[in-house]
Amino acid sequence: MTEMIKKLSNYRKLATLFRYCFFLGLLFYPAIVVAQAGQLSSAALEPIRVQLRWYHQFQYAGYYAAKEKGFYEEAGFDVTLVAGSTELMPVKEVLAGRAQFGSSNGQILLSRLQGEALVALAAIFQHSPSVLISLASSGIKSPQDLIGRRVMSLGEHSDVSLIAMLHQEGIQLDEVELVASSFQIQDLVDSKVDAFHSYLTNEPFELEKQGVLYNVINPRDYNIDFYSDILFTREDVARKSPERVERFRQATLKGWKYALAYPEEIIQLIKKEYNSEKSIDHLRFEALSVRGLMMPHFSEIGYINPIRIELMAKVFLDLDIVDNLDNLDGLIFESDTGLSSEVRSAIVFILTFVIVLLAVSGLLAIFNRRLQSEIRERKLVEEKLETLAYTDPLTNLLNRRGFSTRYADELMRAQRYGDVFSVILIDLDLFKKVNDQYGHESGDRVLVSVADLLLKDTRETDFCGRFGGEEFILLLPNTSLVEATVYARRLCQHIGDNNVRLQNGRLVTITASAGVTEWLSEDKGEATIRRADQALYHAKNNGRNQVVASDFGLDVAGFSSE
Repeated sequence: MTEMIKKLSNYRKLATLFRYCFFLGLLFYPAIVVAQAGQLSSAALEPIRVQLRWYHQFQYAGYYAAKEKGFYEEAGFDVTLVAGSTELMPVKEVLAGRAQFGSSNGQILLSRLQGEALVALAAIFQHSPSVLISLASSGIKSPQDLIGRRVMSLGEHSDVSLIAMLHQEGIQLDEVELVASSFQIQDLVDSKVDAFHSYLTNEPFELEKQGVLYNVINPRDYNIDFYSDILFTREDVARKSPERVERFRQATLKGWKYALAYPEEIIQLIKKEYNSEKSIDHLRFEALSVRGLMMPHFSEIGYINPIRIELMAKVFLDLDIVDNLDNLDGLIFESDTGLSSEVRSAIVFILTFVIVLLAVSGLLAIFNRRLQSEIRERKLVEEKLETLAYTDPLTNLLNRRGFSTRYADELMRAQRYGDVFSVILIDLDLFKKVNDQYGHESGDRVLVSVADLLLKDTRETDFCGRFGGEEFILLLPNTSLVEATVYARRLCQHIGDNNVRLQNGRLVTITASAGVTEWLSEDKGEATIRRADQALYHAKNNGRNQVVASDFGLDVAGFSSE
């Protein structure tokens, strides 16, 4: 992140040169400048109230920047930013007319589907910060580990992404003990609960400050990916004054661009002017987390993809929270395409800027080589980030999201061309005993050792991933059930023969069970994976340390790995 800031400083130097050239161009249009200045000074600013979702913090940095740097005032607004609480909730305040704009999560979409006339203007966070956190010592690393455990929840529909994750993994709500949130992460540290509904921008800092090791269960890793911190207003407000709403939206996005470019300035502002209860270090931690959730280098700030909105809506439908999606159309704000006076003035200024740029185009050649270098470095950073998004950090295998992507591609190819492929699901037998007897660090050594073994044994055309906990999954293109079964037996044999040296010098061995299946032409979605999981269940239920192959439905045949 520091290197990226240094890189941006180089662009600022270049921008300074452009700025001088731009001011020269303004000399050609003094009348426009004078007219606009007179217009701004004579027009009264419109009072606007914005309801935030929670207390003042960097989560709302763009709004503070837009207000303090004068972006709202330039757009004709006198903005008041109201901190949220359990009583002051954005959707309720905007619907009641006590606030003209608000910032909230998927509650906006849910309210729209339930008949409330709300309009989304911009998705500030491309990914939701809402996750579950458990203590590393608890061994709770996946949704399956939550069964029978106490989970501190916000209640109602605030946890919909977490509930959807449980639903996705086949876990019923009555299998988990939900506890009303105290909003105190210390309850997790003191083991009053087993998992805590947290924001990636907040509670992890408190745990790291105390030196507490923790696990994160993120719905994104299970294909539940929601927008968050969505700027919104009422539909009648947007319909009556679309130009006014667009001016507010653009000023807000301009504020966010400034806040990301100068985070330290806004951090000091939040602490001094808004009396944030967070420390400066906590605000800095939050700033880094917010940038990761916004992903400004991958998508335009505020971008809303209608397909993702539809997928979010279908989650509410699948969970029986809503009956239909009839009210989904019209959720995303569309600004008026007519040219306002401000837009026409902007076009004049842009033309002026282009003329000046043509006059100084010779100077740009000096910076061409530097810019090309910056572009190459940025591409390398983006490629690295993309790799991290699809890779399990412990084993360097594909994570669940990465494997699901490869599986979807292979499924499409098989459906189109009729080629066969097989899936092997491997589970380490009695792995929990390793963690209990030698500690989680030793367990991690075993997982890494098995992953290295799988990478050495698999072909270049195969895909190997960590499916969760101590489970590994392989996808074998152009491989029949018989071939895959023989291959699985060999893998399990190698795992059983593999001695893992722990940090204390002790050698441990572990066996593995495997379920194998072949893709059938009638298989849809993850049906093939589920059949492999069924075969794995038979292998474990019949004594472990064996391979079970499933070809058609419930026809299961066992093959010993010995």
